[in-house]
Amino acid sequence: MYADFRGFGGIAHRDAALVLLDGKISIGGKTIEERIGDRTFLSREVVHARPSSIPSKLFSDFTVSAKTMAARLIAARGGRQAGCSEVIAHYRGTAATIMRDALDACGIDPMPYGNAVRKVMSLHLERESDRALLLVMLFLVTGCLADPARAIETVGAFAESELSASLDTLVADEAAHGAPAGRPAEHRLGLVRIVDGAFRPPIRELSCKPEGTVIGCLPDGADCIADVDADVSRRHARVWREGDRWFVRDLASTNGTCVISGADRTSRHVDGDEHAEPFEIRNSDILCLGATTRFLVMRLSG
Repeated sequence: MYADFRGFGGIAHRDAALVLLDGKISIGGKTIEERIGDRTFLSREVVHARPSSIPSKLFSDFTVSAKTMAARLIAARGGRQAGCSEVIAHYRGTAATIMRDALDACGIDPMPYGNAVRKVMSLHLERESDRALLLVMLFLVTGCLADPARAIETVGAFAESELSASLDTLVADEAAHGAPAGRPAEHRLGLVRIVDGAFRPPIRELSCKPEGTVIGCLPDGADCIADVDADVSRRHARVWREGDRWFVRDLASTNGTCVISGADRTSRHVDGDEHAEPFEIRNSDILCLGATTRFLVMRLSG
């Protein structure tokens, strides 16, 4: 958890600990705030402490600390809509995978955590900053307590009391199954490049015009994306919208196109035959061009 906050948000271990722990509580004659200044204590007793070894009473109010950390993370990624979108993408993607792997390594069932992430992504919220906050809160509480059930309880209670939203009533992931009945499906999508497992801004909004967006090393037209590696063809793939659905087609590229499903992580080849059925893409899918070029498909708010 601390490594993620530092790597993704540039938040030093000491600064994170000051937010997460109740600095006024005394241990061994000194307050936690005073002891955090000791690098040995910070490293051994806090940052690299055995999961669940820190009593829950030593932590600050999680809703308060989560708000502080979410705000800092969004600001560190550029602030406003772009920063918020990056935080959402990270904590429902890379960070969620890391947390599930960590729970599994500790003998803790990671399934509830993954389910909670999907439910948060399915909530219909007025502000995307609230979604970012819920995801950070889920990650933070799980990381502090090594207890997904307590984290889900905390996030659920906050969502219900502060956002008038309930995790309990959600039965399907919008990203995997489409929007609930009576709700509009995804209208705007964007792509963010994934390099060495991390997101590389900016988030590029896909064109809603009939011709869509062409991705390639030397694409032509006003709506195109050229942030690709050397093995991507001149005009490699096209993404476009029809009604409320989005599609991708390979443009007879040399090294091919595939999509990794955000729902079940299966990988499927994208056909380049213009007479074949186009391949539908959804929020959280990963679009793969050639051997190394990867884009996360993101739903855009507003």
